[in-house]
Amino acid sequence: MSIARKLKQGMAAMLSQEKLKENALTSIRLGVEDFQRASRAATDGGDPERAISAARNLFAGLLLLFKYGLATKVTKAEEIDSLLFNPPRQIVPHPNGTGGVQWRPVGKFAKQTIDVDGIKSRFEAFGIEVNWDAMRQLQDERNNLEHLHPTKSIGAIAGFVAETFPIVQQFVVEELEEVPADFLGPCWRIMLEHRAFFEGRLQECLDAWRASSVPSGMLPYLASIRCGECGSPLLAPSQDDDGEYTCVACGESSPLMSELMEAVTEAEAGSYDPYDGDEPPLRDCPNCSENLFVVADGECRWCGYELEDWECVVCGEALGLDDQHNGGLCGYHAYQRDKDD
Repeated sequence: MSIARKLKQGMAAMLSQEKLKENALTSIRLGVEDFQRASRAATDGGDPERAISAARNLFAGLLLLFKYGLATKVTKAEEIDSLLFNPPRQIVPHPNGTGGVQWRPVGKFAKQTIDVDGIKSRFEAFGIEVNWDAMRQLQDERNNLEHLHPTKSIGAIAGFVAETFPIVQQFVVEELEEVPADFLGPCWRIMLEHRAFFEGRLQECLDAWRASSVPSGMLPYLASIRCGECGSPLLAPSQDDDGEYTCVACGESSPLMSELMEAVTEAEAGSYDPYDGDEPPLRDCPNCSENLFVVADGECRWCGYELEDWECVVCGEALGLDDQHNGGLCGYHAYQRDKDD
């Protein structure tokens, strides 16, 4: 291959990498600007509907940042394309001329670039680490902003921006080996200040819940509850009613127990399917009567009541909530005992 062709290929790869970097930084900048616009009061030129575009731009910028990171791992333009575009669906074997086979794709690469799953699989191949649980949560939050809170999403976008921050920070520092303030410019300072402010308010809410009448066993589930009015996670105990929460972002107050039950159910349901005859993940607690007794753990999340008898003293069969009145016996041996009496 001639030196001129090599240089041409090298320049194409550089331009491709730089374009991805430019697009990533532009999307992140637009997302931050949308967030600032959405956060301001209407009298100060604010527009709460910009919260949705903020989430879209920030999430798109994050994916572009990941794709730029992939592009930096190779040097040839065609290799960048093969990394970032979806490959043909069909791969067939071809003889390699030495008695073996080579597996080659049939057809052309698709025009669409890879999605989150495609990025994840390539990151695993290149040994690039990202908190994918946090990414999935961020993707769900983005979807919720678009579909569940399309007109009242200003509370939710504050959490979205704060959750984006550590993912961007980790990737820029550890994978791109860049200084975030230099790489992201003014956007970094805005995100950094907001993250610190948001975490401070979140800690204040947690401290308030710890000092409230809500049992400590429920605290882990409070983090998943969002305000039904604006989608914010900044919820604190209501000063007027112990059974309600008040949203720090919009001031809305709503009943707490139904939200807690939904959060516990979602966290503990697992593969529960009522149509398969599975036992519900939650039951009414015999001690406090709240529907927060987790069957799998044998413990009530509200009052802390635990099963007293875990297995039959005769046969060792596991005992459930309905067996607790049998004096340590399963249903069969309890029946035999009562029959003999």
